Amino acid sequence: MLTIGGIALILVGLVASTVMDGNSFGPLIGPSSIVMVLLGAIGAGITSFEIKDVTTMAKTGVKALTGKPSDSDGVVNIMMKMAEVARREGVLALEEGLKDIEEPFLKQGLQLVVDGMDAENARAIMETTMDGIDGRHQTQISLWKAIGGYCPAFGMMGTLVGLINMLGNLSDPEQLGIGMSLALLTTLYGVFFSNVIFVPFANRLDALNNAEMTTMTIIADGVLAIQAGASPRMLVERLESYLDPSQRIGHQARAKGGAEAA
Repeated sequence: MLTIGGIALILVGLVASTVMDGNSFGPLIGPSSIVMVLLGAIGAGITSFEIKDVTTMAKTGVKALTGKPSDSDGVVNIMMKMAEVARREGVLALEEGLKDIEEPFLKQGLQLVVDGMDAENARAIMETTMDGIDGRHQTQISLWKAIGGYCPAFGMMGTLVGLINMLGNLSDPEQLGIGMSLALLTTLYGVFFSNVIFVPFANRLDALNNAEMTTMTIIADGVLAIQAGASPRMLVERLESYLDPSQRIGHQARAKGGAEAA
């Protein structure tokens, strides 16, 4: 929702500044300019990336708008409870609780422990999974950034096309101002789409990916600690080092909070 709020703030600023200067919005509307900028930039993206990456842009765009960062703090609580079960009943007892875990990576990691896989191979599998997810995310982030970089270029291209057409028809001097306005409009749309849509979305996806990678690192570290027989207290101290200092409340507070919630 922060992304939607940011875009809304940008639009409010543009509208307010236009109204304050006593200008109208009519000269700012140019469908042909929008078509040139968007189709040109997306076409360049298709040229630079694989078509399967471009076809998933709608999905990642929705994620940029509505996605929430991974709950690393909540994962620490889950890992603490899993460590308590493993400490009290053994790692095989973890299998009973797997059906209630929604996080796929956490379920995968704990299943490796239940299946008795050694730490080295378990770490390798989890790291491979993380690398694959991060690689796919980075491709999408790069695509959004690339199209954001193409937008101003195609905006300038549209401006040059407009200027060429305008200078090729100088028989009516009164039309020069209108022609110049239309030519510059494409540059405006190029800058707008780049700095309001594509680059901010790329940065948002990057932030979401960083949060997810941190959560997955916590899970991997926690799974291996449980496999090694770490106590719940030591596990919490270890995993809280990944969190913001304001979230480091210790094992006792987390255990108490869980008991009160129950």
